[in-house]
Amino acid sequence: MNPEPVHKPRKVPVLPIAWAIAAAVLAIDVYTPQEMPPQYLYVLCILLTIWSSHERTLWWMTTLCTGLTILGSYLSPPTFDFYILLFNRSIAIILFLATALLVHNYRRTHEQLHQLNRELEARVEDRTRDLSQAFVEREQLNRDLHDDVLQSLYAVGLHLEANRVAQPADPAEAVGRIPQALEQLKITMKHVRSYIAGPQPAHEEQPSFDTALPALVQSMTIGTGPQLRMDMEPRLAAHLSHEQAESILLIVREALSNCLQHSRAHEGVVTAQRQNGALRIEIRDDGVGFDPAAMQQASHGLANIGARAKAIGADLQIVSQPGLGVRIALALPLPQRSSGS
Repeated sequence: MNPEPVHKPRKVPVLPIAWAIAAAVLAIDVYTPQEMPPQYLYVLCILLTIWSSHERTLWWMTTLCTGLTILGSYLSPPTFDFYILLFNRSIAIILFLATALLVHNYRRTHEQLHQLNRELEARVEDRTRDLSQAFVEREQLNRDLHDDVLQSLYAVGLHLEANRVAQPADPAEAVGRIPQALEQLKITMKHVRSYIAGPQPAHEEQPSFDTALPALVQSMTIGTGPQLRMDMEPRLAAHLSHEQAESILLIVREALSNCLQHSRAHEGVVTAQRQNGALRIEIRDDGVGFDPAAMQQASHGLANIGARAKAIGADLQIVSQPGLGVRIALALPLPQRSSGS
């Protein structure tokens, strides 16, 4: 939000008006009795310089009015009392100087107020920008906590629930799944610490996208939920930046989490391949489906998916109807490689 511009006063033709007033006052001064002080009207010329853009105009006008006051006494020789003439002219000159000083102080104060106003506007703009940035960071943190930590914890909970169901029938298999849940909890705790501490230099190599995506699909597969399959073209990581890969993984995690929680599907499929200069990620299931127009207004997860896709410059398409499953398609344009590379 940009602040309103500082109001600038209208430009006034100071010099033409001042010259006209000075000429009129000089004429009045010449043709009126000497005991009358029309030269005081020269103050109007000095006051007009308030609207002048140049400081020196004030002092030039003050000098001019002083000179015209003295000139008027010569053009119309005294016919009354010389001391009255001297008194009137002296008071007029003192009045000119006092008016000039007042105008000078007014202009300086006015400029200081303008400068202060500009500084305040700059501070407000900086503060607004900081608040906007803080809001963006807060929204980003909310998305990360929802799509990463919350969904990871949900996946661990599903694994533990599956163990509870399978334990009476196959205790050995149930016990064998516990290390996987513990490992997922350790990873989630590490992510929580990273959000608390803020961005830190990476001390350990992160798994590539080619490894992380199949591992994510496998970690979201539980015995009591839909069977998830992965169809992935090899060597996709070379085409993605770290930010793009991270966002795609979070989008897939959110989509699979929704599939496990709400779809009641028997099967889910995740595909990743290059096609027509773009990386295309598709997550689909054969579940109960939903109305996308209604759900996008109420679903925080779908809103996060849309925000992440937009942030990395990808096109997102969510296709679903009640009873016909869900298909979430992501198309990310890939940089064109030169023929010589």
